[in-house]
Amino acid sequence: MRTEGEASGPPLEPGDFVQLPVPIIQQLYHWDCGLACSRMVLRYLGQLDDSEFESALQELRLTRSIWTIDLAYLMRHFGVRHRFCTQTLGVDKGYKNQSFYRKHFDTEETRVNQLFAQAKACKVLVEKRRNVQHQHQ
Repeated sequence: MRTEGEASGPPLEPGDFVQLPVPIIQQLYHWDCGLACSRMVLRYLGQLDDSEFESALQELRLTRSIWTIDLAYLMRHFGVRHRFCTQTLGVDKGYKNQSFYRKHFDTEETRVNQLFAQAKACKVLVEKRRNVQHQHQ
């Protein structure tokens, strides 16, 4: 898979990527793409039990409003080693005017910013990064 930045870069050379047999799990709703991706990762790693996944969602209080930081906490819950790289350590105010977020943005902003603030103490590895294009040497 290539990012947008890589798509305009030099063509991939053999050995530049690894293809993994990750199972495909379809979204159930228009808003649960991150949860579907999380399920795919967990199933690939052999760690997905549907009832455990559902109880993790309840424990972490994940409902219809799922932010990427929520997914980082979900992966941590299942013991998946990962690093969440983001351009914004907290809520991106640009989402405030999008219809999906508008209704509950203020309460979600507080909740999400608290997750970022508590990440280190909760052993959720978050790193601020700008987009970095892969460069051949």
